[in-house]
Parts: sequence; C-alpha cells; structure tokens
Amino acid sequence: MALAGWVALAATGPCAAEEPGNRLDLGMTPHETVMLALLALAVAFGMLTLVWLLRQQTRAEAENQALRTLLAEQSSEAERRAALLADDEQCVLIFSAGLMPEIFGRLPEAVGVPVDPRRFLAFETWLAPDMARRLDAAIGRLKDRAETFRMILTAPGGAPVEASGRAIGTHAVVRFSALGGLREELALLREDFEAADATIATFQSLCDGLDIAIWLRDRDGRLVWVNRAYASAVDAADAQDALRRQAELLGERDRSTIAASLAATGSVAERLSAVVDADRRNFAVVESAGPLGSAGAAIDVSETEAVRMELRQTVANHSETLDQLTTAIAKFDDKTHLVYHNAAFQKLFGLTNVYLDARPDQVSMMDHLRSRGVLPEDRPLRELKNEILAAYRATQPTETLWHLADGRTLRVFASPAPQGGATWIFEDLTEKLELESRLNVLVRLQGETLDYLNEAVSVFGPDGRLRLSNPSFAELWHLSDEFVQTKPHIKAIAKAVDVAILSPANGEPGIDWLGFVRAVTAFEEGERRNRNGEFQLSDGRIQSYGIVPLPNGQTMLTFTDITDARRAERMLRERNEALEMADRVKTDFVKHVNYELRSPLTNIIGFSALLRASETGPLNARQAEYLDYISTSTAALMTIVNDILDLASIDAGTMDLEFSEVEIRKVAEKAVEGIGDRLRENDLHVAIDVARAGKSFLADEHRIVQVLFNLLSNAANFAPSGSTIDLIAEQQGAELVFKVRDRGPGIAPGQIARIFDRFEADPVGGRHSGAGLGLSIVKSFVELHKGKVDVTSSRENGTTVICRFPAKSRSTLSDAAE
Repeated sequence: MALAGWVALAATGPCAAEEPGNRLDLGMTPHETVMLALLALAVAFGMLTLVWLLRQQTRAEAENQALRTLLAEQSSEAERRAALLADDEQCVLIFSAGLMPEIFGRLPEAVGVPVDPRRFLAFETWLAPDMARRLDAAIGRLKDRAETFRMILTAPGGAPVEASGRAIGTHAVVRFSALGGLREELALLREDFEAADATIATFQSLCDGLDIAIWLRDRDGRLVWVNRAYASAVDAADAQDALRRQAELLGERDRSTIAASLAATGSVAERLSAVVDADRRNFAVVESAGPLGSAGAAIDVSETEAVRMELRQTVANHSETLDQLTTAIAKFDDKTHLVYHNAAFQKLFGLTNVYLDARPDQVSMMDHLRSRGVLPEDRPLRELKNEILAAYRATQPTETLWHLADGRTLRVFASPAPQGGATWIFEDLTEKLELESRLNVLVRLQGETLDYLNEAVSVFGPDGRLRLSNPSFAELWHLSDEFVQTKPHIKAIAKAVDVAILSPANGEPGIDWLGFVRAVTAFEEGERRNRNGEFQLSDGRIQSYGIVPLPNGQTMLTFTDITDARRAERMLRERNEALEMADRVKTDFVKHVNYELRSPLTNIIGFSALLRASETGPLNARQAEYLDYISTSTAALMTIVNDILDLASIDAGTMDLEFSEVEIRKVAEKAVEGIGDRLRENDLHVAIDVARAGKSFLADEHRIVQVLFNLLSNAANFAPSGSTIDLIAEQQGAELVFKVRDRGPGIAPGQIARIFDRFEADPVGGRHSGAGLGLSIVKSFVELHKGKVDVTSSRENGTTVICRFPAKSRSTLSDAAE
C-alpha cells in the first residue's frame, strides 16, 4: 500500500504541484526527487517483467499440451506397430545393448516352433545342429559387424521358415517368417535344386575319379562336359581346354554312326577304336540320349582283349599240357554235358572219339560205362548217379573212391565251378595202393625221421635196442659211429654218454636216463604215453625232449637244442622288465611333472600377477623388472612342462584329437597373436598369406594353433631383427600345406635330420636356446593328423618348415581318425 501511494505521488509529479490551488510544498530536495523517479522506473520494470512471465507461462502450457497430444499419438502408433509385429505370421527379435533380445510376435503353431521365448532362443532345441550353428553365427556377425543375412530354416514340423537379419540404427533385428503359398513352394524348390545340384556335383566328382572317358553333349551334338579321363585321352590340359577346343575322342565316321543309332533307338553300345597317346586302343562305347542331349562313356578294353587273347592261348596250351598227363581230367558244363577231356580220360574208360565228340552228358555216360561193366558194382547205379549230381550242387570240392569191376581203384575228385558245371579228376590208385600195402610198415617207421633234421631223433624197438637214429642224436650224446652201428641197448647208451643230465631248465619235475629206459622198455599201455619236457646238461646246453610211442611196441625219442631260445627268452624277459621299469619311471616322472612342478608354477604365476595388482601397492622399477623376469621364466617353464606332458600323452597313445571345421585364417592369426610380444621385442613382422588355402579344413583347432605357434616361435628365434616371417597356407592337391619361412642363417645340413629330435636345440644363430621340444611337438601333432613335416634350409634363403595335412572337410568324410 505504501508503494502504491508513492507511485501515485510520483505520478502527480511536479506538474501537479505547479497547478494553481494545488501546490504542496513537500520539502523534497532534487536528489530525493531523482531517487523517487528511479524507484518508479523500477516498479514499472517489475510490472512489465511480471506480464512477460505470465505470457511465457501460458505459452509453455500450450506447448506441454501439444507434447502430450504428440506423445499420445506416438504411443498409439507404437502400439499399432507392435500389434503388427505380434501377428501370427512372424516373430521379430530386436538385439540392443542388453543381453537378452526383445521378442515380438510368434509363428503359427502348425510350424512347430516353441512358443516360450527362452526355448525359442535356444535354437539347437528345435533346429538341426548344423542349421542352429549357422543361424547363431549369422546373428553373431549381424551384431558384431552389421552383416545382413537371409536363410531358410526347417522347422520341427518340416515347414520352411525364413530368417532374415539386418541392422537398424544401433539395433540388430532378426525376423522369422513362416513361408506359405508360392514362397513356401519356392523355398522347397530351392532346397530340391540345391540337393539336385549337390547330387550332380557328386556324380561329376565321381566321374572325374573314374579311369573311364565320360562326356555330355547338347542337342546339337556339341560337348558340354567331360571328365578328367576324357581330357587326358584327347591330350587336353584340362576339361575346360577339351571343351574349348571341342576335342573329340572318336573319329567322325564313328560319331556319325553313333548319332544315327541314337536317333533310331535312343542308345548305342559299340566296340570302337581310337588313338590315345600315339597308340590305337579298343574302347567299349556306350551312349544314351536324354532330354537335353546325350551322355556317353568309353571304357578302355584293350588290356581286356589282350588278356582274353592270352587266356585263349593259355587254355590251348593248358589243354596240350593236360593231354600229356597220366591223370584223367574231364570238364562238364552246368547241364552235365562234356566240354573238355584229355587223352588220359579217353584211355582210362576206353571211350571212342566219335562218342566223346557228341558231348554226352555225364548221367548217360554212366549208363554207357555200367553197360560195359566198367563202373563200380558195390552200390546201385541210382546211388552213384545221385552222388555225381550232388557234386555239381556242392559248394566245396568232393572226393571219393571208386572200386571198378575190373579191380582198379580210382580216386575221384570233383571241383564245382562258380559259373556252373564241374571239373572231374580221375586218378588211378591201383599201383599206389599195392605199393602202400607192401611198404606200409617201412613208411610208418621212417615217416617221422629224417637224417637232416636239426633235432636228435632215435627209434627203439620193443627190445629196447636202437633201430634208427640220425647224426644229430650221436652228436648230442657224443656217441661214435661204430657204437651207433652196433644197435646198442638203451641201457648201454645211458652208460656210454659222457654228459650228465642235471635238472630241468624250467623248474618242472625232471627226467634222467633211468626215465628214458623205463619209457622205452615199458610193456604196459599206461606207461607208454607221449611225454615231453626239458633238462639241462652238464656242459650248459638246454634240451627239449619228447617220448613218442610208435606201433608194434616201438618208441621214438626226440631231443631239440633250445639253448639259444632260452637265452633269447631270458634276454627278452630281462629287456621287457627293463622296459616296464622305464615305463614306470616315465609314468612317475610325468606324475611328478604334473603335480610337483605344475602346482608350484601355478602358484608362482598367480602370486606374480597378485604382486602386479594395484591392491598390493605400487612397485618400484627394479621390483617390476624382477617380476617381468619371473613371469617370463615361469611362462617358459610352464610351456616346457606342458610340452613334456603332451609328448608323454602321445607316447602313451592317450591323446585324442578333437576334430572340427578349422578356419585357416583364424588359426593363423591366433598363432601370430600368441608371439606378439616377441615380434615387437625383436622388431619382426609376420606376413600371412592364406588366399590359396580355402576357408577351412577338418583338424583339431587347438593343436593346429600350437603347431603354428611353435613354428613361428622357432622362426622368431632365428629371424634377423627388422625382417619378415612368412606364414603361408595353400592347397596342393589333396593336402593343405602350411609353410613358415624365416630369413635367418639357415640350418647346417648335418643338423636338419636331428632338429625334430626331443631335447635337441641348436643355439647357433638364435637369440636363445630352448628345451628343444617345440619342433618335436610339431612333428608329433602333424603325424597325429596323418600328415608329415619337411624342412628346407639354405644360408641365403633361411629355413622353411612345411607341414602337410590331409585337406578333408567334414562334408567329405563318411566317418571321421581313426
């Protein structure tokens, strides 16, 4: 109120005071008047400011209302878009900075995809393993490198599902759509096309591996595909060269004949000739027409024809040879008709040429021979015929004896042929049986004895006297020839020998000369039995004996010198014990290395890292330097321990490789990263060249990295400072080859053969000398992969270590070893 009064007073101002009749002497000085004016000005400014603030407040409320309206519209739009994303035909994953993606929508239940988000994100639970891995890899590349992708998946129900991913701003969006209608049919057709294309590629690969010329022609008769054998036959550099030149294997006349036959019948099979490698060869040509042209193959039958001709000549020579034999041979076909006989067969049964040229069957031949009184009469003819027919059906050769009516005895051998029929061999045993009957006793006495045996053999009669012996028997017991020729009794032999039987060499119950005397002179069958054993003589020799009862009360004694065998056995036993002890020592050493060295090393490494931690306090320069030495030494020692354990596992055969598809560039970069400190320390560079190696191969990734790491470490040890180490991978035929080349001083020629030996280190030219296990580990791991290692070295070009691995991928393996 006071302020309002002052304002009103100021508003009247001097003018009001000057009006007649209104003058008021306020008694104010000029200075007070000025102050009062300034006050009025300030009040006016405050009023204006208040008005401006009220206007701004009104404007802010209007803007807030507009923002609320816009927010409501955007929320409605977001809800509408979320509803569109959440329809039954697709499922959308949005990956942002969070670990778990946001999921919108779901696929139709008929597709068979899990509805639960967690189960849906576990792709391996509802997709094939390889398909799930491909999808995870594609999503990983999308999140890491914003790499878009599109692939067709097969749901559990067999329906195709399209998965596509792309980056939108900072988000990675993956959309799963159930295909239907034309898109589903297109996806199925694409799968069928890929399968058909893979099948064609497989058959083309098979054709390339065949040693048969194969080609495809279009409707105009032009070559559109040939295999490697065709290109080689027409002297082309490769198949593309043969197609470019339209090089023809067959002559123009033969091709015209084949084209006419194809037009008439749709297929042709001919025997034709062509010049290959300046040599005219015979081919079995087969060609068939198809919707797009024709396909043909030419099989080289030159060698077959040569073999067939040689076979005809061999058969002719064979027939001439068989005609010279005294054994009767006849061959019958599957209808039992005679197809071959030698002269001895005709002579044995007294058959005429006219009768044999008529090719009679064997059954009618038996009737003919029975009517002439030649066949056996000890059994009915029906039984004999059944026996003959059974020989044709048998799977193994059969043998029997025929006792003919004229007194002859035939050994009949029938061998069935795989294609039918049989070969019959008739051997006349009449004279042989007569000789055997007269010499049977002599053969049974001397059948088991030979003068040139190393074993000492003697045969004693029922009276105990020596009947037969070989020189080794007299030499063993130091008997003179005159004494042996007197046919002494076994008791006299026991008194004449000058070497004593000490004891059995193997600790079993022994024998002496009294035992031999009892065995030879025994009459009871219980005492006459086969016996064998060992004994040692007084001169140090060890003998193995055998007592064999023979017919007619005779007895055979055999003695075999087994001194060398027992010595070798004892030596082998001692060596085996030494090897077992060495194996135990090695096992104990590995255990000590594993438990007694690795545990302290782990503690040292852990405490070294703990000392470097900021929580333990700062370190001065010398302490940090000492910790660097400790870390370097413990890391080197841990590498040696691990190498020793790996070598021990390889020697024991307990190391198993974990095969997987290994990305070649990835393992090369890992190995280079592992020696990064040494490269920087020595100002070295590694040039990686894997452009000619392909993408991947089947191997144990960890062991491949270890191989390349050891090779690069060895190269870094010898490479000059400032130089470049080459790491090259390339495909060479059926092999994947890794090469590591340094530009060091090289290896002496006499040292190359030993660089892969264990604990073999060559410090000459290197920065430091290691334990000598790195290259041995390389060789062992490469050989576990069925590969091999080579080394080339020279003073000018340095050293190159070459590792060759079988370049097989999982798709080309039927099983995947061992």
